[in-house]
Amino acid sequence: MLKNLLLLMGLVIFYHKANANNNWYGKWVATDEWQSEYNVTIKKDGIAISEYGNGEEGKWIIKDGNLEITWESGSTDYWFNGVMGFQRLFKDKNKSYTSGIRKLLNNR
Repeated sequence: MLKNLLLLMGLVIFYHKANANNNWYGKWVATDEWQSEYNVTIKKDGIAISEYGNGEEGKWIIKDGNLEITWESGSTDYWFNGVMGFQRLFKDKNKSYTSGIRKLLNNR
């Protein structure tokens, strides 16, 4: 009985970890510090593509269920599901700010 319970708990944890990435895949609408909107695509292969300005590419990883994107410019985005919904924390060497993000429906 205990063996089955441990196996079930292990499967639940594995399923949760495996599907944590799936929540982030797809196209998102992000806002900058002035609340201007632009699209960001999170691809399954670890690449993020931003349509902000002339566009930029970055690499993403999952940290504690949250998304961390390191952009070619050296800036970093931290995406998380906070008390006000999905949020984005932007950081570079000169500034940081928090803004909202939302996932576009029917995309992966």
